[in-house]
Amino acid sequence: MTAQGPILEQKSLASTQGIDADFPHSHPLEESHADGGWILVAHEKKHRIGKVAVTSLAVAGLCLMILGVAFFPATKAPIRENGQGGPSEPSLTVAVANLGTFNPLESLSGLPVEQRGPMFRPDEGPVEMRIGRDQSFYEALIARGGAHEDIMTLVRACRSFRNLKSVRTGELFLVHITPDGGLRSLGFDLDEESFVTWMRDGDTYSRRDGTYPVERCLKGVGGSIRNSLYASLQELDAPLALASKMNDILGWDIDFSRDLREGDTFRILYEEVWKEGKLLRTDAILALEIINRGKVRRAYRFISEDDRPGYYDPDGNNMQKQLMRAPLNYSRISSNFSHNRLHPVLKKWMPHLGVDYAAPLGTPVRAAGDGVVVVAGRKKGNGRYVQIRHTNREYETYYLHFSRFAKGISKGSKVTQGQIIGYVGATGYATGPHLDFRVKRSGRFVNPRKLKLPPAAPVSTDQKDRFSAMSGMYDIALDDLAEQSGPIAVAPIALFEPPAWNSVDFAAVNLPEMVRAAD
Repeated sequence: MTAQGPILEQKSLASTQGIDADFPHSHPLEESHADGGWILVAHEKKHRIGKVAVTSLAVAGLCLMILGVAFFPATKAPIRENGQGGPSEPSLTVAVANLGTFNPLESLSGLPVEQRGPMFRPDEGPVEMRIGRDQSFYEALIARGGAHEDIMTLVRACRSFRNLKSVRTGELFLVHITPDGGLRSLGFDLDEESFVTWMRDGDTYSRRDGTYPVERCLKGVGGSIRNSLYASLQELDAPLALASKMNDILGWDIDFSRDLREGDTFRILYEEVWKEGKLLRTDAILALEIINRGKVRRAYRFISEDDRPGYYDPDGNNMQKQLMRAPLNYSRISSNFSHNRLHPVLKKWMPHLGVDYAAPLGTPVRAAGDGVVVVAGRKKGNGRYVQIRHTNREYETYYLHFSRFAKGISKGSKVTQGQIIGYVGATGYATGPHLDFRVKRSGRFVNPRKLKLPPAAPVSTDQKDRFSAMSGMYDIALDDLAEQSGPIAVAPIALFEPPAWNSVDFAAVNLPEMVRAAD
């Protein structure tokens, strides 16, 4: 038996008898530990010391609790909403309701717009984009955040109308780019009254034409001939466009370059078109008088029941001929008939076998005479155009650069003089909205402003009374104009057919009594 055996037996016996073998006797292994048996006894000794320490700590803690109760009396604390005396927590209903007030844009308001994700960038809608110096159209849109594919699609869609690869420094566009870089629309002005907008339409862009709201004012001017009609109008500070408009009306009977004499007098009632306090253009002549070598001639603009305007003398005879010189209400003649003209788009000298009448986009264009539509289509330089062969078959007329055709106009359609066949545009080779009007006689193009033709039909019998009432009111207004007066405002004339400048007063004419405004 080893030395370790008796010691363990002694230890076990001492424990059984409840006697602590460590005290007061000295432990034999403290003196002899050749076999390492003392490790077990030492471990047991440490365990007992730990028990004593824990017991001491428990006693000390109890004492502290007693002291705390004695010196710090308890206060009555309210029970919290969670029922456990802990911090208050909002109910689930309140928490969910508060989620609705969360605004991600407010949380990102401190970040620059370009650092926000597409979902958190505001959609500013259409904004102005001005072309910078040495900047291309593509570069300008890219700088605005436009997507490459959208820009190229727009350029292709617009190519037949305008080459967007060629823009001018300072040119202004209206663009709408969505926060994710999508090009929704692009618009630009054609003139001060007209604009065009290209809108996203599926995988391409479609064109929409528009005009700005304008105001029409009735004006009157009276004067006498000094050197020429142009010089007399200039002296009165009157619109020079009135000279060509007078020639359209009376030019079949008077040669304004040869027949006028010094001392001849004229009086004119006409409309002006204004936008935001700015004069845009001189519109239609409503009535005029000219006394040439003592002979009085008066003409009145009259719109028939089928919405066809014309000029008639006091007896209702048509001042127009079988072909109209100007089949629209134009602003000015922007280019005359010529056999050698510098083309504004192609930049080379070539014949211009028609007359260009500048007019706002969408101005109605009428058939110059009765006939049949030979062509209503599209050609590269002409854009959208109409060709009409007239009743006597000697004459054909051409109408170029339409924005669109009138309803029902197609190849084979029969038309009558004054019928709307299309609307002014800038399609084909055009730098702005206008009508290129051409006349072909016996297979050769001729100057439309130098034709000699028989008169057109007079005012119909069933409209004589309406015409007489209208011309009588124009006579009163003409008589009130002094023979030598610059442009003056004229009070609106109450007609049976309201012109645009007086339409508000007559808008309810056809309404039932019960829905009309009270007088």
